[in-house]
Amino acid sequence: MPLTLRPIAHSEVGLVRKTNQDSGYVSTSLLLVADGMGGAAAGDLASVAATRRMFQVTAAPVVGQEALAALSEAIMAANDQLAALIQADSDLEGMGTTICGGLFDGEQLNIAHIGDSRGYRLSDGTLTRLTRDHSYVQSLVDDGKLDEEAAMTHPHRSLLLRVLNGQEGIQPEIFTTEVKVGDRLMFCSDGLCGMVEDGAIKMGLERETLDLAMSTLVDFAHAAGGSDNITIVMADVVEVKPLATGATADRKSGKQTVVLPAEPLAQAVMEAPPSAAYKTVGMIGAAADRKWIPILAKLLASEGEPIDLTDQADPKAALPHQLTAIREKLRYSPTGRRSRTGVLLLVLAIILALGGVGSWAALSYVSKQYYVGEYDGVVAIYKGIEGSVAGFDTSRLYEATQISLDDLPYVYRDHVRGTIPMGAGGLDQARITVAELKDKAAQCRLLRAGRGPDEPTPVDGC
Repeated sequence: MPLTLRPIAHSEVGLVRKTNQDSGYVSTSLLLVADGMGGAAAGDLASVAATRRMFQVTAAPVVGQEALAALSEAIMAANDQLAALIQADSDLEGMGTTICGGLFDGEQLNIAHIGDSRGYRLSDGTLTRLTRDHSYVQSLVDDGKLDEEAAMTHPHRSLLLRVLNGQEGIQPEIFTTEVKVGDRLMFCSDGLCGMVEDGAIKMGLERETLDLAMSTLVDFAHAAGGSDNITIVMADVVEVKPLATGATADRKSGKQTVVLPAEPLAQAVMEAPPSAAYKTVGMIGAAADRKWIPILAKLLASEGEPIDLTDQADPKAALPHQLTAIREKLRYSPTGRRSRTGVLLLVLAIILALGGVGSWAALSYVSKQYYVGEYDGVVAIYKGIEGSVAGFDTSRLYEATQISLDDLPYVYRDHVRGTIPMGAGGLDQARITVAELKDKAAQCRLLRAGRGPDEPTPVDGC
């Protein structure tokens, strides 16, 4: 049977640092951690830029060698974007970031790694470190000059031999590892694995639920001093099992009985959803801070680089508080249209905000983007990129559907509310995604219609 991931994620500043330079992304197909470095704001910017570029591998499904190729292309493109940032602002010279994550294709985990953030797999009670640190201290361990215990406190344990830094000749590791149902996967920054020994990490990962595992590992990092940012993305590998096959259900409409057609149904097996304390989809850490959107846009546009500013944050929560009623009406108008004057004002505002002629590249890019999100409780297609620049929205409602979010399984509701970027797939991919969501909603309604009044609602929401 096909497999999927049940993920959660957490990123925090820790107990000592003043800012969080870690970034990450989490979904049912991608687990990613980036630990920025370079002083001042440069580390933040490096991890944000790399994460926002890397997560684009989820725009289209890929498997096997295609997945490995997509990861390799993404990490090289992320490095190119760092080079463009440094070219645009020489003060950013010396910044860099680790990258450590896995792209799950339904059968195996495809890993991209550079730096000293780590990947782990807990399988049948055995903890395996999936990655090898690209650090000076790890080289001493490999040469037998240092043991793991001494490596934890070595004064040069933060000295990296490989990192994503915009320079030519980077050497990331791209490889595949097998996983199976019941495995628990984790990727983390060295705020955890650099402070907490693998034996304790194993204890944390062995907790019964993802919530307990996460809270335990964060507690361990705090107990060890919490001297660095702490970012953890974690997931259980679960089956996608058939819930019903060939089932029919009757609905009465007046005197007439309507019989719904039989169709195979499938839904990921879900435990009780993780608590609201941890994120289950979208950007985390510095990458979740929207202040970086105009900064990245300005720097990259000045270098003529392609930009993807898509944000997985809740679109309602992301809107600035000072939005006027007029702008609210423009964004959420069912017609999906802006006045000609409004469009011109938006274009002018973005040009002024992003810095002159170079920003036309960003505008051209934005005008070709689409994403699927929520509009007034239903699934909708938006044109542009979710967010705002200079107080103006960078997207508009393109088309509202009749698919109610309440008809979708919980996991799909979360994806829509978090927004689903279409990347290069554009409007065609958006329509395919909407069609898939329509099928999921129909399956849910069919299950509910066939359930007795005293039967409990399944944990998947159907």
